[in-house]
Amino acid sequence: MRKTIFTLFILLGCTFSALAQSESEQLRSIYDNAEENYNIGRIDEAEKELMENLKKFPTNLRQSAYRLLALCSLGNDQEQLAEERTRLLLQLNPYFSPSANDPQRFIDMVERIKAGRSATITTASSQAETLNEVPVPTTLITADMIKNCGGCNLQEVLAAYVPGMHIIDCNDDINIAMRGIYSNSQEKILIMVNGHRLNSYCTNIAAPDFSISLEKIKQIEVLRGPASSLYGGVSLTGVINIITWQGADVDGVKVKAGVGNYGQLRGDAMIGKRYFDVDFLLWGSIYRAKGETRYIDRENTGLHFDSGDITIGGIGKKPSYDVGLSLKYKNLNFFYNTQYSQIQAPMTMMFFYSPYNIDKYKTFNGLRPGYTTLSHHADLSYSHQLGKVWLKGSIAYDNSDLTHYQVIVEEPTTSVLSLLPFNKQVQQLLTDKGGIFRYINGQEHTISGKLQGDWNYVNNKNHKGNLSFGIEYSYFTLDDVRYTFGYEYANTLPEASEIQEYGKGHETNQNTFVQLKHQWKSFILNAGLRFDYKQRYDNSHIREFSPRVALIYMQPKWNMKLSYSKSFIDAPYLYRKTNLVLANYFNEDNITVDLNPESLHSWQLTFNAVEWAKGLNFELNAFYNRAHDLIFLMFSEHENAGEMNAYGLEFSGSYQTRKLSIHFNATWQDVKKNNLYGKDFDRGLNMPKFMANAIFSWKTPLKNLELHTHLSLTSKQETYHLEPINYSTFIDLASYYGQLYQEYVNNPTEEIAEELDEMDKKMSYLVQEITVRNEYPARLLVNLGARYTIKDLELSFDIHNLFNHKYTQSGMSTGPIPQKGLWFMGSIAYKF
Repeated sequence: MRKTIFTLFILLGCTFSALAQSESEQLRSIYDNAEENYNIGRIDEAEKELMENLKKFPTNLRQSAYRLLALCSLGNDQEQLAEERTRLLLQLNPYFSPSANDPQRFIDMVERIKAGRSATITTASSQAETLNEVPVPTTLITADMIKNCGGCNLQEVLAAYVPGMHIIDCNDDINIAMRGIYSNSQEKILIMVNGHRLNSYCTNIAAPDFSISLEKIKQIEVLRGPASSLYGGVSLTGVINIITWQGADVDGVKVKAGVGNYGQLRGDAMIGKRYFDVDFLLWGSIYRAKGETRYIDRENTGLHFDSGDITIGGIGKKPSYDVGLSLKYKNLNFFYNTQYSQIQAPMTMMFFYSPYNIDKYKTFNGLRPGYTTLSHHADLSYSHQLGKVWLKGSIAYDNSDLTHYQVIVEEPTTSVLSLLPFNKQVQQLLTDKGGIFRYINGQEHTISGKLQGDWNYVNNKNHKGNLSFGIEYSYFTLDDVRYTFGYEYANTLPEASEIQEYGKGHETNQNTFVQLKHQWKSFILNAGLRFDYKQRYDNSHIREFSPRVALIYMQPKWNMKLSYSKSFIDAPYLYRKTNLVLANYFNEDNITVDLNPESLHSWQLTFNAVEWAKGLNFELNAFYNRAHDLIFLMFSEHENAGEMNAYGLEFSGSYQTRKLSIHFNATWQDVKKNNLYGKDFDRGLNMPKFMANAIFSWKTPLKNLELHTHLSLTSKQETYHLEPINYSTFIDLASYYGQLYQEYVNNPTEEIAEELDEMDKKMSYLVQEITVRNEYPARLLVNLGARYTIKDLELSFDIHNLFNHKYTQSGMSTGPIPQKGLWFMGSIAYKF
């Protein structure tokens, strides 16, 4: 009996499958017949067939049908109808791009609608909307723009196109800042791929480095300003959402290989296809570079230790890679991404900065010194239209293996030891020892779920209203923690089990958000509120409300926006745990364990102009920011030690013709208040007062050859660090302070306590004395590139820093860190 029932189920399944396949084949045949009629000039017949079956078409055929209907309208000189159908196409697929075989009128229309702020942005309000409607200033970067700027990683692309955003590399990480707010690593800006968070739940970091492939990117949507009302406690200063190609866009296999100076090797591959309602995309990218070797002279740079060779732009012994899969079936989406990143620090850590020889140091799990991350991201989501309500649910899993392997100091030096959290016995052991390093490693796991919806509660001639809502939950845990110090390149101190236990822990986060968007004729009100409730590892709680409100006035050729938003970012788990270890295990009584979340209030006024002249679009934005409880590193612990009030103007735009494309942006910014460790500064630290970029791309008279140029201007910057003339005095005093403190631990007398108090005053005074201003001069960098295309073959060549300009930056480092000189890469790509 069971066999009979099973057989019947098999037969029924095969029957339904055959019927479904037969219906799909019939609809495909109808579309193919309409396309053939269009190709032979029977436009009316083609249009009739499509309109009669439009509602029956599955998603992929409906997209093709809207494209063909738009072409039919253009063929009948019905420009307005063609534009309406093109907009429907873009609503169905906001990231559609015409092919080179499409009529130029259609290509121009698609690009004009997009440039005219068509429905291509989904990040700003968690729904598709035009750039005119987004509540905050937003920058859209397309795949062609990525190629034209010559950027070799996400960091360089963002710095080229996003006003207010600039490179702020520290010593051992690829970092970027928004409007002068930054930290030791890239942890103030949320980075997503297709809406999936990449930022670590332990460190808040998602470095825009070579572990994010540029070839997979169809476009990048960048929200400039706080975005916690939608995305919670990571999006302090902005949101970057990377939109990948769809399988239908690739429609085959694309491969690319590149080679350049300083040992650069690069490889990329993409496989994409769409079969009826199934869309499939698989990508892989790999990059390695030995790095640029440069001699650093102690006499000319003010090094605290010996001269020597450093490596700039080194990736480490293992290459960075990015492998991912996107699979869609109707309303069901699956996403998986694994990334590996390893960055070699040019110099030793903190204010000991000096050259070092990486090959001398022992390996941990095959790794030499550097910042290394191996991460896995998986997301499964399903969406469904229920009347006027669109619902989407998703579950996600994230795992990261984090390693921070730092060289502290290479040369033997006793005075350094007093600044590190070592007891007297360890300090005696390390006296006159060199090759001192620190190794930190941990594995994080996060499971999260999200349910969100959109309700179109009104839609008529005068009013359009939408209410978005959602709830989220995440559970984060960190385990397998290692924390150890080493000396003489290969020896390690015993790993204390107490430190490993201190590092472990878990945290949960629950939040809910609601957003109202109501349009009355030319006016739009966009308001949102999110509540985050977080339970930390120590059972303390974070409760944060994140509001946003924007008023928008739209006209056909221009629009204005006035917005206020507040965001926060909780102190990274790693910072709080590091302070806990220092306070409890190393008996550092003056360390604050309970770090507060950082917060930012922002007011913005934006003016957009659309097609004021043919091909010209531009935006002018004024902002005022108030940041509180900014976290900074002081020696080995982190503190809520900063406040900054900043204001500025941002100008960006584009001008396009058939032969020429220009994208430009400029930023002027300054601080009204900048307080760090109780001291006021009249400038933003490492914050250029003026920045400008211009990217030119033009088609040459030589067929299929396109050239591009990127000009980047940055005004002088200022930072504050330890002046070498006083450095030895500070080290000597710190060394004596460490010895005195150990004496007090062993013999806590009143006399020693009084002397410690006096030493505290002297050291505080000395730190203020040696905290002096250092200027980095203005610079103009020039990148050049060329692309030559022969059918499916593309040859390209890009040069970074054409004139080999030597310059330095400091970021959170206390000394100047040399940056890349002239780098170049040649590539060959082919589509099968």
